[in-house]
Amino acid sequence: MSAFFSDAGAIFLREWLRYRRDRAYWIGQLLFPLAFVGLIGLGLDRVVELPSGASYASHLATGILALLVSSGGVGGGFTLIEDREMGFLRALRVAPVSRASIVLGKLAARTLVSLALVLLLVAVLSLLTPLRLAHPAELLLAVVAVSASSVALGIALASRLRRLESFRTVSALVTVPLYLFSGIFYPVATLPAPVRALAHLNPLTYGVDLLRYGLLGVHELPLALSVPMLLALCAGAGAIAVAAFDRASGG
Repeated sequence: MSAFFSDAGAIFLREWLRYRRDRAYWIGQLLFPLAFVGLIGLGLDRVVELPSGASYASHLATGILALLVSSGGVGGGFTLIEDREMGFLRALRVAPVSRASIVLGKLAARTLVSLALVLLLVAVLSLLTPLRLAHPAELLLAVVAVSASSVALGIALASRLRRLESFRTVSALVTVPLYLFSGIFYPVATLPAPVRALAHLNPLTYGVDLLRYGLLGVHELPLALSVPMLLALCAGAGAIAVAAFDRASGG
Protein backbone atom coordinates (compact mmCIF):
# COMPACT_ATOMS: atom_id res chain seq x y z
CA MET A 1 0.00 0.00 0.00
CA SER A 2 2.85 2.39 0.79
CA ALA A 3 4.36 1.67 -2.65
CA PHE A 4 1.00 2.46 -4.26
CA PHE A 5 0.81 5.93 -2.70
CA SER A 6 4.50 6.51 -3.29
CA ASP A 7 4.02 5.82 -7.01
CA ALA A 8 0.90 7.97 -7.09
CA GLY A 9 2.81 10.78 -5.38
CA ALA A 10 5.62 10.58 -7.94
CA ILE A 11 3.13 10.81 -10.83
CA PHE A 12 1.31 13.63 -9.07
CA LEU A 13 4.54 15.60 -8.70
CA ARG A 14 5.46 15.02 -12.34
CA GLU A 15 2.06 16.20 -13.56
CA TRP A 16 1.96 19.16 -11.17
CA LEU A 17 5.38 20.36 -12.29
CA ARG A 18 4.27 20.00 -15.91
CA TYR A 19 1.32 22.31 -15.27
CA ARG A 20 3.14 24.71 -12.96
CA ARG A 21 5.94 25.42 -15.42
CA ASP A 22 3.57 26.25 -18.27
CA ARG A 23 3.10 29.99 -17.71
CA ALA A 24 1.17 30.50 -20.95
CA TYR A 25 -1.35 27.89 -19.78
CA TRP A 26 -1.98 29.68 -16.47
CA ILE A 27 -2.26 33.09 -18.12
CA GLY A 28 -4.75 31.78 -20.68
CA GLN A 29 -6.81 29.92 -18.09
CA LEU A 30 -7.06 33.04 -15.94
CA LEU A 31 -7.69 35.61 -18.68
CA PHE A 32 -10.39 33.71 -20.59
CA PRO A 33 -12.98 33.63 -17.75
CA LEU A 34 -12.27 37.24 -16.80
CA ALA A 35 -12.75 38.42 -20.38
CA PHE A 36 -15.87 36.30 -20.87
CA VAL A 37 -17.56 37.46 -17.68
CA GLY A 38 -16.42 41.05 -18.08
CA LEU A 39 -17.58 41.42 -21.68
CA ILE A 40 -20.67 39.18 -21.77
CA GLY A 41 -21.76 38.65 -18.18
CA LEU A 42 -21.61 42.29 -17.11
CA GLY A 43 -22.97 43.40 -20.48
CA LEU A 44 -26.13 41.31 -20.05
CA ASP A 45 -26.38 41.70 -16.28
CA ARG A 46 -29.08 44.37 -16.43
CA VAL A 47 -30.90 42.76 -19.34
CA VAL A 48 -31.34 39.16 -18.15
CA GLU A 49 -33.44 38.31 -15.09
CA LEU A 50 -33.04 34.84 -13.60
CA PRO A 51 -35.67 32.81 -11.68
CA SER A 52 -33.22 32.38 -8.79
CA GLY A 53 -32.85 36.12 -8.33
CA ALA A 54 -29.08 35.91 -8.81
CA SER A 55 -27.40 38.31 -11.18
CA TYR A 56 -26.64 37.00 -14.65
CA ALA A 57 -22.98 38.01 -14.26
CA SER A 58 -22.62 35.78 -11.19
CA HIS A 59 -24.59 32.96 -12.86
CA LEU A 60 -22.34 33.09 -15.90
CA ALA A 61 -19.19 33.41 -13.76
CA THR A 62 -19.94 30.18 -11.88
CA GLY A 63 -20.82 28.44 -15.14
CA ILE A 64 -17.58 29.52 -16.78
CA LEU A 65 -15.63 28.26 -13.77
CA ALA A 66 -17.31 24.87 -14.19
CA LEU A 67 -16.49 24.99 -17.90
CA LEU A 68 -12.87 25.80 -17.07
CA VAL A 69 -12.62 22.85 -14.68
CA SER A 70 -14.26 20.43 -17.10
CA SER A 71 -12.42 21.48 -20.26
CA GLY A 72 -9.11 21.48 -18.38
CA GLY A 73 -9.81 17.98 -17.12
CA VAL A 74 -10.63 16.66 -20.58
CA GLY A 75 -7.50 18.40 -21.82
CA GLY A 76 -5.60 16.20 -19.38
CA GLY A 77 -5.90 13.56 -22.09
CA PHE A 78 -3.25 15.57 -23.93
CA THR A 79 -0.73 14.43 -21.36
CA LEU A 80 -1.48 10.77 -22.11
CA ILE A 81 -0.85 11.29 -25.81
CA GLU A 82 2.31 13.27 -25.06
CA ASP A 83 3.51 10.50 -22.73
CA ARG A 84 2.93 7.98 -25.49
CA GLU A 85 4.87 10.08 -28.01
CA MET A 86 7.77 10.58 -25.58
CA GLY A 87 7.99 6.86 -24.80
CA PHE A 88 6.91 7.31 -21.18
CA LEU A 89 4.04 4.85 -21.54
CA ARG A 90 6.39 2.27 -22.95
CA ALA A 91 8.56 2.59 -19.85
CA LEU A 92 5.50 2.25 -17.59
CA ARG A 93 4.52 -1.03 -19.24
CA VAL A 94 7.62 -2.76 -17.92
CA ALA A 95 7.82 -0.89 -14.60
CA PRO A 96 6.36 -2.49 -11.45
CA VAL A 97 3.92 0.40 -11.04
CA SER A 98 0.20 0.05 -10.45
CA ARG A 99 -1.89 1.51 -13.26
CA ALA A 100 -4.38 2.75 -10.65
CA SER A 101 -1.63 4.72 -8.88
CA ILE A 102 -0.72 6.44 -12.15
CA VAL A 103 -4.33 7.43 -12.75
CA LEU A 104 -4.68 8.61 -9.15
CA GLY A 105 -1.61 10.80 -9.53
CA LYS A 106 -2.95 12.35 -12.74
CA LEU A 107 -6.39 12.92 -11.21
CA ALA A 108 -4.92 14.50 -8.07
CA ALA A 109 -2.67 16.85 -10.04
CA ARG A 110 -5.50 17.98 -12.31
CA THR A 111 -7.81 18.50 -9.32
CA LEU A 112 -5.21 20.63 -7.55
CA VAL A 113 -4.77 22.75 -10.67
CA SER A 114 -8.55 23.17 -10.95
CA LEU A 115 -8.86 24.18 -7.30
CA ALA A 116 -6.03 26.69 -7.63
CA LEU A 117 -7.60 28.23 -10.74
CA VAL A 118 -11.06 28.41 -9.17
CA LEU A 119 -9.80 30.07 -5.98
CA LEU A 120 -7.69 32.58 -7.91
CA LEU A 121 -10.56 33.47 -10.20
CA VAL A 122 -13.09 33.70 -7.37
CA ALA A 123 -10.79 36.19 -5.62
CA VAL A 124 -10.78 38.39 -8.74
CA LEU A 125 -14.37 37.83 -9.88
CA SER A 126 -15.69 38.62 -6.40
CA LEU A 127 -14.68 42.21 -7.13
CA LEU A 128 -17.09 42.23 -10.09
CA THR A 129 -19.84 39.82 -9.03
CA PRO A 130 -21.36 38.53 -5.74
CA LEU A 131 -19.21 35.37 -5.76
CA ARG A 132 -18.12 34.11 -2.34
CA LEU A 133 -17.24 30.85 -0.64
CA ALA A 134 -20.80 30.27 0.51
CA HIS A 135 -20.45 26.50 0.97
CA PRO A 136 -16.79 25.39 0.69
CA ALA A 137 -17.48 21.66 1.16
CA GLU A 138 -19.97 21.56 -1.71
CA LEU A 139 -17.62 23.62 -3.87
CA LEU A 140 -14.79 21.18 -3.19
CA LEU A 141 -16.97 18.19 -4.07
CA ALA A 142 -18.12 19.85 -7.30
CA VAL A 143 -14.58 20.68 -8.41
CA VAL A 144 -13.26 17.20 -7.55
CA ALA A 145 -16.17 15.42 -9.24
CA VAL A 146 -16.07 17.52 -12.42
CA SER A 147 -12.27 17.24 -12.59
CA ALA A 148 -12.24 13.48 -12.03
CA SER A 149 -14.99 12.75 -14.54
CA SER A 150 -13.44 15.05 -17.13
CA VAL A 151 -9.97 13.54 -16.75
CA ALA A 152 -11.53 10.09 -17.07
CA LEU A 153 -13.24 11.18 -20.28
CA GLY A 154 -9.98 12.64 -21.56
CA ILE A 155 -8.07 9.45 -20.79
CA ALA A 156 -10.78 7.31 -22.41
CA LEU A 157 -10.60 9.39 -25.59
CA ALA A 158 -6.80 9.56 -25.60
CA SER A 159 -6.58 5.78 -25.23
CA ARG A 160 -8.37 5.43 -28.57
CA LEU A 161 -6.71 8.29 -30.44
CA ARG A 162 -3.07 8.68 -31.41
CA ARG A 163 -2.84 12.25 -32.67
CA LEU A 164 -3.44 15.51 -30.81
CA GLU A 165 -5.42 16.93 -33.73
CA SER A 166 -7.82 14.00 -33.64
CA PHE A 167 -8.13 14.31 -29.88
CA ARG A 168 -9.06 18.00 -30.10
CA THR A 169 -11.71 17.37 -32.74
CA VAL A 170 -13.33 14.34 -31.10
CA SER A 171 -13.22 15.81 -27.59
CA ALA A 172 -14.97 18.95 -28.85
CA LEU A 173 -17.70 16.87 -30.50
CA VAL A 174 -18.26 15.01 -27.23
CA THR A 175 -17.99 17.86 -24.73
CA VAL A 176 -19.70 20.81 -26.44
CA PRO A 177 -23.20 19.24 -26.20
CA LEU A 178 -22.50 18.44 -22.53
CA TYR A 179 -21.61 22.09 -21.90
CA LEU A 180 -24.68 23.44 -23.71
CA PHE A 181 -27.05 21.14 -21.78
CA SER A 182 -25.60 21.73 -18.30
CA GLY A 183 -26.82 25.12 -17.14
CA ILE A 184 -23.46 26.83 -17.69
CA PHE A 185 -24.87 29.71 -19.74
CA TYR A 186 -28.54 29.75 -18.73
CA PRO A 187 -30.74 28.14 -16.05
CA VAL A 188 -31.93 24.62 -16.75
CA ALA A 189 -35.45 25.63 -15.72
CA THR A 190 -35.73 28.00 -18.68
CA LEU A 191 -34.96 25.32 -21.27
CA PRO A 192 -37.72 23.71 -23.38
CA ALA A 193 -39.03 20.49 -21.85
CA PRO A 194 -37.21 18.04 -24.20
CA VAL A 195 -33.90 19.86 -23.77
CA ARG A 196 -34.46 20.13 -20.02
CA ALA A 197 -34.87 16.35 -19.88
CA LEU A 198 -31.50 15.95 -21.60
CA ALA A 199 -29.96 18.38 -19.12
CA HIS A 200 -31.22 16.27 -16.21
CA LEU A 201 -29.53 13.22 -17.76
CA ASN A 202 -26.24 15.11 -18.09
CA PRO A 203 -23.94 14.45 -15.09
CA LEU A 204 -22.19 17.79 -15.66
CA THR A 205 -25.47 19.58 -14.88
CA TYR A 206 -25.26 18.43 -11.27
CA GLY A 207 -21.62 19.49 -10.99
CA VAL A 208 -22.41 22.95 -12.37
CA ASP A 209 -25.38 23.33 -10.04
CA LEU A 210 -23.43 22.26 -6.96
CA LEU A 211 -20.50 24.51 -7.86
CA ARG A 212 -22.96 27.40 -8.22
CA TYR A 213 -24.39 26.54 -4.82
CA GLY A 214 -20.91 26.51 -3.32
CA LEU A 215 -20.17 30.02 -4.62
CA LEU A 216 -23.58 31.72 -4.62
CA GLY A 217 -25.74 29.73 -2.23
CA VAL A 218 -28.41 29.14 -4.92
CA HIS A 219 -29.25 25.94 -6.76
CA GLU A 220 -31.89 24.54 -9.11
CA LEU A 221 -31.57 20.82 -8.45
CA PRO A 222 -32.11 19.04 -5.10
CA LEU A 223 -28.88 18.79 -3.12
CA ALA A 224 -30.03 15.39 -1.89
CA LEU A 225 -29.75 14.23 -5.50
CA SER A 226 -26.70 16.20 -6.65
CA VAL A 227 -24.35 15.20 -3.82
CA PRO A 228 -24.75 11.38 -4.03
CA MET A 229 -24.75 11.53 -7.82
CA LEU A 230 -21.44 13.39 -7.86
CA LEU A 231 -19.95 11.03 -5.28
CA ALA A 232 -20.95 8.11 -7.50
CA LEU A 233 -19.56 10.00 -10.49
CA CYS A 234 -16.17 10.32 -8.77
CA ALA A 235 -16.01 6.58 -8.09
CA GLY A 236 -17.21 5.66 -11.56
CA ALA A 237 -14.86 8.12 -13.24
CA GLY A 238 -11.89 6.67 -11.42
CA ALA A 239 -12.80 3.14 -12.49
CA ILE A 240 -13.29 4.26 -16.11
CA ALA A 241 -9.96 6.09 -16.13
CA VAL A 242 -8.09 3.07 -14.76
CA ALA A 243 -9.71 0.71 -17.29
CA ALA A 244 -9.04 3.10 -20.18
CA PHE A 245 -5.43 3.62 -19.18
CA ASP A 246 -4.96 -0.12 -18.75
CA ARG A 247 -6.11 -0.66 -22.33
CA ALA A 248 -4.01 2.24 -23.63
CA SER A 249 -0.86 0.87 -22.05
CA GLY A 250 -1.49 -2.65 -23.30
CA GLY A 251 -2.42 -4.11 -19.93
